[in-house]
Parts: sequence; structure tokens; C-alpha cells
Amino acid sequence: MAQDTTLLYEVNASKNLIGTVVDVKVFAGDIQKAKKSLYLAFREIERIDSLLAWQIPSSEISRINDAAGKAPVKISFETFSILKRSVQYSVLSSGIFDVTIGPLTQLWGFNGDEEPSDVPQVNKIDSCKQLVNFRNLTLNEKDTTAFLQRKGMSIDLGGIGKGYAIDRASDILKKYGFTSFLFNAGGDILVSGMKNENQKWVIGIKHPRNEGKLIGSVEIADLAIATSGDYERYFEKNSVRYHHIIDPRTGFPAIGSTSVSVVAESSEKSDALATILFITHGDSSPSAPDYLIIDANLTLHFSPKFKSKYLFVQE
Repeated sequence: MAQDTTLLYEVNASKNLIGTVVDVKVFAGDIQKAKKSLYLAFREIERIDSLLAWQIPSSEISRINDAAGKAPVKISFETFSILKRSVQYSVLSSGIFDVTIGPLTQLWGFNGDEEPSDVPQVNKIDSCKQLVNFRNLTLNEKDTTAFLQRKGMSIDLGGIGKGYAIDRASDILKKYGFTSFLFNAGGDILVSGMKNENQKWVIGIKHPRNEGKLIGSVEIADLAIATSGDYERYFEKNSVRYHHIIDPRTGFPAIGSTSVSVVAESSEKSDALATILFITHGDSSPSAPDYLIIDANLTLHFSPKFKSKYLFVQE
């Protein structure tokens, strides 16, 4: 379907989904068609959340977690596929990205409606660490089953599920003929086309320590950018900041980075790589992504071509 480009209206919508606010901006010649398409895009995000969120008791991920150490669980091809890709990220990152991080994320409690306020006991952290190992997730291609081999293990797709949902919602808008739009789901941003015929989308990158301010901005088109930061969900105890990005090697929130932004061809990929790079500070990452890392001293570290490819402008 061809989109009318002679007169375009800017249509905006927001909804609380997948644990964050999802904002969408679409340029459309037909406002009513845009509203219908946005409704269907939000419905798609809700559908994916119903499959992948461990917080939803009826989700396929919850059923796998409930059967940990007991029996394989038959799941949809869609859920099986994202688990398979998650394991691939785990392999490529040598376990830095681990889809079985659930015991640790649940122990720290950053997935609730309110932020936690205390550090878990070290012995409990050590116990949960023993349950985190993607190699103990068995995926059977023949019957699309998933099996967590040890009781107490659990899957948490927080490092990839949001990006995947945005990719699928983007497909809905493209299906209905829209070519210029932006999704923003709590730092996971996907843009389609150009903002207008002469301008790419300008995406601001938050300053990790000055709320409401930007540290810079990039220009992109037909790409995704994800930012992981220690300012998104955190609490402070004895002047130490504890945040939601857990290093599976230590069981504690990762240290050394305050913010990491990754540009990639899909929101799923940028989401996963931002998590990996936040923990590794760029020392070890698959696929040599385009990134900006802001370290604990607020020093900016760019991948070789980031600034030139995306016209980074520092504030």
C-alpha cells in the first residue's frame, strides 16, 4: 500500500505496556487509518507480553519457569524462536547476556511496581547465581519444547523482549502502509524512514546524571537505538547506587558504566547488545556494534564509526 505523501499529519499515541510507557509518533495522510493501525500495534505488544512476561502467570515463560526441574513445556514457535536467539546472544557474549537471569532479577526486585530499597543478603545472591546458566536451558527443535534443568531456575527476557515487541509493532504499521514513524519504549527507540524528506530522525541521549538534560543526540533513519542506563531503575544505599542491570558473574548490578547506547538494524538486537556492553564496557561484545558508552566518570567512549555514521552532536 502506498502512503499519501502530499499532506501528512503527525499522529501521536502513548500507552503503558511491557513495564514502561510506549510512545509512538507516525506521519500519516489518513488520521483515522493511523489511529486504527496504532491500536493494532499496541495490541501486538500486549500479545507478545502475554507470551513472554514472567510476571504474567499464564504466559509461556511462566509455564516454563513453573516446570523447572520437572518436565519440558510445549511452547509456540514464536516463543521458541526468541529463546533460541537469546541463547545465541548468551553464547556470543560468553554468558554476559543470560536468559536464565531470572533468579537474580527477582531477588533484587527491580521488576515490581516500586523500586527495592535494600541489598539482598550475600548468601542469597550466591545461591541464585548457581541457578543462572543458559546451558541448562534445553530447547528441542523437534517438538518446540523448553526445559529448565534445575528446580528454581527461571527465564527473564527483560534484556530482549521489549526490543522484540517494538520490532513486531513496527511490522504492523508497515503492513498498513506507514513508512515514517517512531517508537520509544523506555529507551528502546525504533525509527522507520525519515522524519521528513529532508531530515533524519534526531534522537536525544539522556545525560545519566542530570535529569531532563541530554548529553548529545544522533541522527538515524530506518534503524533502532537502545540505551541502557543505571538511572532507569535504581536505589541508593550507603552512597552506593544499585540498579537493575545485573552482572550474572557477580550477582550484583554491573559497575563501570552509567549509560550505553547501541544502534542496530532491529530493536531486539540493539536491546540485547546494549545490555551486554553495559556490563562489559565494550571489552567483549558480539557483532562489533555501533555504540556510545558513558563510563562512571562520565567520559564518552565511541565505537570507531559511531560519531561519523550518525552525526552525533554533543550538548
